[in-house]
Amino acid sequence: MESDTEGRRIKSVDRTFDILREIGERGASTVSALSDGTGLSPGTVHTHLATLRSNGFVRKTDGEYTLGSEFIPFGELVRRKCPLYRAGHDEVADLAHEYDAIAHLVTEYRGKTLILDEISGEEAVGTEVHTAKRGRPQNHIHCTAAGKAILAYLPEERTREIIERHGLPSYTSHTITDEDELFEELAEIREREYAVNHEEVLHGNRGIGAPILDDAGTILGSISMSGPASKWRDEQFQDELVDAVVRAANSVEINVHTENQIE
Repeated sequence: MESDTEGRRIKSVDRTFDILREIGERGASTVSALSDGTGLSPGTVHTHLATLRSNGFVRKTDGEYTLGSEFIPFGELVRRKCPLYRAGHDEVADLAHEYDAIAHLVTEYRGKTLILDEISGEEAVGTEVHTAKRGRPQNHIHCTAAGKAILAYLPEERTREIIERHGLPSYTSHTITDEDELFEELAEIREREYAVNHEEVLHGNRGIGAPILDDAGTILGSISMSGPASKWRDEQFQDELVDAVVRAANSVEINVHTENQIE
C-alpha cells in the first residue's frame, strides 16, 4: 500500500520536469515557447531555467535553452546499470557489423520506446535519421519492428492504453493505422516470434525485431535491425536476416537469465 508520504508531490519539482521534458521534445527552445508548451507563465519558466542553468542541467545559447551536459553522466550511469543493456550490447554490435545494418536494443517506458543501445555497421544506410531520434523517447511504436515486437507481448489492456494515449498516426502509405488490423498483426507476431517493418516509418527502409522475454514470459524489450528495402531482398529478409535477429534475442534472454542468477 502506498503511504501518504509516497503519494505527496512537490508542485515546483513537477514544473521543473515539465520544462525539461518540453526541452527534450522540442530541442532548443525560448522561454516563450516553453511557456506555451507547459502552460506556465514566462516568469515561472525563467526562474526554473535559471536554477537549472546554474546547476548545469540546461544551457543557454542565443536566447534558446537546451539540455545541459550535466545529464550525460546520469544517463550513462542509468544505462550501464540496466541489466538489459549489459546483456544485449554485444549482440547489437554483432548484428550491426555482420550485416552492415543499424541495430537497436529497445525497451518500453510509459508507452514509449527508449533506445538503450544503437550501433551502425560501417556501410549502414540511414544513420542520420536514427541519430536524430536516438535521444528522444518514441511516442509511436506501432510502426517499428522493435515497437511491434514489444506491443505483441504486453497485456492487451496495456497495449490498448498505449494506443488510446498516442494514437496510430500514419508515417507512410504502409503504416498500420487501424486498431483491429494492428491487433491481427500482433497475434501473427506472437505466432512467428518476430516482427517486421515494411517501410512503415520511412520509405525504402525495412526492419526486423524480436522480443526479449524473461523466464516468466514477461516482455523486457526487443532487439532489431534495419536496412534498405532495395538491398534486403525477400528471400534473404525472410531467412538469413530474420534468423539472425531471433537468435540474437534468444542470446540476450540467456544473458539476462545468467546475470540474474549471478546477482
